[in-house]
Amino acid sequence: MKKVLIVDDDESFLHGLIEGFKAYEDKFSITTAGDGMEAVEALKSENINLVLTDLKMPRMDGFALVAHLSSNYSDIPVIVMTAFGTPEMEDNLRDIGTFQYIEKPIDFKVLVEKVLKGLTGPSKGYITGVSLSSFLQLLELDKKSCTLTIHAGSKTGVMYFRDGDLLDASTKGLKGNEAAFAIVSWKNVEIEIDNRCSRTEKNIQESLGFILLEGCRRKDENAAARNPRLESDNTGRGGLDSLNMEDLDLDLPGKDSSAPAVTGQVPEAEPVDPVLAQFISMLNSFPEIVSSTISSKEGNVLHQVGEPDSNTANFITYVAVAAEQIGIAIGASGRQYTIFTLTDDSKLLVLCGQDVIVGLKVGSSVFPESIADGLRPVLSRIKLST
Repeated sequence: MKKVLIVDDDESFLHGLIEGFKAYEDKFSITTAGDGMEAVEALKSENINLVLTDLKMPRMDGFALVAHLSSNYSDIPVIVMTAFGTPEMEDNLRDIGTFQYIEKPIDFKVLVEKVLKGLTGPSKGYITGVSLSSFLQLLELDKKSCTLTIHAGSKTGVMYFRDGDLLDASTKGLKGNEAAFAIVSWKNVEIEIDNRCSRTEKNIQESLGFILLEGCRRKDENAAARNPRLESDNTGRGGLDSLNMEDLDLDLPGKDSSAPAVTGQVPEAEPVDPVLAQFISMLNSFPEIVSSTISSKEGNVLHQVGEPDSNTANFITYVAVAAEQIGIAIGASGRQYTIFTLTDDSKLLVLCGQDVIVGLKVGSSVFPESIADGLRPVLSRIKLST
């Protein structure tokens, strides 16, 4: 039988969860730990299939436990509980993909749904493991102060956070922004966390979202330089290149629909939403992005540069709706992205945020998956005024 490890220092809360989960004892069993240190021992001695952990705990807190899981148990799903959540934190953790999130006081019905979904495994779309980018965003969202020591093979780097703000970073021969760009591009990392931060001066001026995006861009650039055939060797990854949208019965707006049509006209005024303005600035800073279109869910063009096409916004809206319904049908979790290979071997990447849809055309040597992972934290925060 599958086993869930619950980690929290509140004994009465743990007892309440145990009593509630008795109704599901035919589906999974429960083991508990009072803090991260006890959880580490439980992970060593028991076969744990899912971890449900609080963040604020004595001795070894939830952040240190999540770092330990990232380094040693990357296949175990994690559900994070916190009494310090905000709507923004919930939205962003949902978009991170790796973490599942629930706020105290717990809605037990929602918690049960998350646990059961996590225990079904990847076949149902639940993403396991904890990536470095996800962990850094968790620190930012929970306004954590700490020092991270990050190992990747023979490489070691240090990142300093105060109240969730990345102040500085260092690795061999690099400091500040350049060190941060390098560290976030590393793969297969191990994370150590010290709940103290010795830095007071801010030597990194860029946002964490930009750091993650630029790190992804540099990683892709270096990979392409080392092996220019790598991208063409993975053409099957998207799996949507031959998809005929006309064959899908998705009840979507067609030519005769009364749904709002896309005009293809780009508003002359600058975007009012400051996060949208930041997002556009990030897009414009990357030469690998050949063209970009940002539209609302209703199909109204908000921004379009590069190779404007009045049909592009219609198409990306159509794709986003189709992808959303397909995701629901197969039980995928979190917001997904779609990649198309065009006739000139360039790629069209379609991303869907809460209020906007983004279509990006990138060159054939660019890895769009990493661009998607880097952009989504900022994309998820774009809110259009109603």
